[in-house]
Amino acid sequence: MKSYLYRNIGLLLAISGTVVAAGAPACAAARDDAAPAPSSNAMVNLIRLLEAQGTISRDKGDELIAEAEREAAQARATMAAALEVQQGNSQLVAAQGGLGNLAPPAPGTIRVPYIPETVREQIRDEIKADVLKQAAAQGWASPGKAAPDWVRNFRFYGDLRIRSQTQLYNRFNSDQVPNFQAIAASGPLDLINAQIPLLNTTANKYNLTRMRFRLGADITVNSKVKVGIEMASGNDASPVSATTTLAGGFFKRNLYLNKVYVMARATDHVTVVAGRMDNPFLSTDVLFDPDLKFDGFAAEAKMPMDFLGLQAIKLRGGVFPLDFGGQNFPDTASSKTTSPQKWLFSGQIESDFSLPHDSQLKLAAAYHAFTNVQGRPSAPCALYLGVTQCSTDQTAPFFLQKGNTLSFIRRIVLDPTLPSSTVQAQPQLVGLTMPFRVLDLMASFKMPVGKDREFSLVGDYVRNLAFKPSYVCRYGLAGQPINNGGSGGNGNICDTTVANRTPYVGGKQGFQILASFGHPNPRGWGEWKALAGYKYLGSDAVLDSFNDDDFHLGGTNAKGFFLGGTLGLRQGVTLGTRWLSANEVSGEPLAIDVLQIDLGVSF
Repeated sequence: MKSYLYRNIGLLLAISGTVVAAGAPACAAARDDAAPAPSSNAMVNLIRLLEAQGTISRDKGDELIAEAEREAAQARATMAAALEVQQGNSQLVAAQGGLGNLAPPAPGTIRVPYIPETVREQIRDEIKADVLKQAAAQGWASPGKAAPDWVRNFRFYGDLRIRSQTQLYNRFNSDQVPNFQAIAASGPLDLINAQIPLLNTTANKYNLTRMRFRLGADITVNSKVKVGIEMASGNDASPVSATTTLAGGFFKRNLYLNKVYVMARATDHVTVVAGRMDNPFLSTDVLFDPDLKFDGFAAEAKMPMDFLGLQAIKLRGGVFPLDFGGQNFPDTASSKTTSPQKWLFSGQIESDFSLPHDSQLKLAAAYHAFTNVQGRPSAPCALYLGVTQCSTDQTAPFFLQKGNTLSFIRRIVLDPTLPSSTVQAQPQLVGLTMPFRVLDLMASFKMPVGKDREFSLVGDYVRNLAFKPSYVCRYGLAGQPINNGGSGGNGNICDTTVANRTPYVGGKQGFQILASFGHPNPRGWGEWKALAGYKYLGSDAVLDSFNDDDFHLGGTNAKGFFLGGTLGLRQGVTLGTRWLSANEVSGEPLAIDVLQIDLGVSF
């Protein structure tokens, strides 16, 4: 460190040309205890100031000055030699005073040598490199490290969407469409003797203002492990939406834990995720709404390839609990019943292809097995004896939108002591008539068009492999479907007289075609994207609990088209709109059009 200080003081003296030649040491030796007179040398004055403040002793100051002058003399000689090489003319050097043979100057003489710019830059760079090296070693000023490691391990993100939504209902719609979402949420209702909750299907509703807010962070634990967390607005009763309506007397809005997961890279090509996560599968909103989050465990294995355009094969799998059932069911009975737990087991294979002109093609096939989601009829249930729960109540769905075929699951026993004319309460629950084993086949094609724009075409086909018409009447008249009946008959789908039956019109398959053109993800000013598509979804092609909640205002048994576009207003600010026009596939007439205008901000 001492040598480093001497060298740099000497270099600075040489560059500034303020080194006093041979007379300075003699003066230092001859001075008495009185304060020395100011020098024309700024560096000497600096050292004297340090002596006066007691930072260094006078002897140490003299030693520094002497050593600096020796370093300066060496630096002048080096600079003079460099000047000779650069000029390439020894006569020019002699004309400038004979730098190679300088006579000792008179006491107090100041000589200012010429320092080439290249030499100055070299000296400056060396000093800078030494200082940065020392700073990095001590950890107080390393480039790119303006904060502790734990701060740099956090990556925050978020978005806000303000939406104006208009819902339009056809005046020829049926006004007898049950609100099964409200029925499932409210618990047992007397759907036989009392009034049934109905959907609004004919009165238009305008100017619904809605909001969605999300704020999250990705946290790097180490090179292999990452943790994610996200908070979001929304309705906790709905797994498919983080949107809340702005109304209700200025009440505060709720904020929920939308995601929390840990992700680990077991190898360079294998990733494992556990917790509450984004949809880990390649899919569309025909099957899973974009806002839907998955609880459980998922894994992906990627196998890089290079064969006839095939770039990679990806294998995905997951195990997701849907409902563990009540641990103390029935609540008021001493004898408890174990209910079958509801799970989703999923697997998918995806192939990625690289095509000419930088085009890309993805092909994916997935199988999603929903276990124990089908409703089951209960054992005879004597509610009149004070029983509050029937044996299969826990097979009722946790959440419904609309479209899936439903049946009553309670076999209620009436009080035999009452006259037959007495109206007795029959609080019922509904359950899914069909099981669900969904095959999902998907293809996605992208092709660059111009600068930063692309054309995209996505096709998705879904089919419920567990759908069987024989399931409709397997529990007889008491377990028959209460919706998705056609025209004709006496209104009973499972009448014991086949000729009197109303036909069942449920469906098991669906598809979507979506085309888009423009910037893949518009964010900046002038960036844009336009899209158009068509969707068809039979009543029991997928679970209506999890698919898109905007088209036909959620659920299945719908078909129609949609158009939309997004325009960037400023960086991170967009304006978007969508028009969704949908009719029923079968059953009661129900045509719904939806206009959405979105102001989006992301960061």
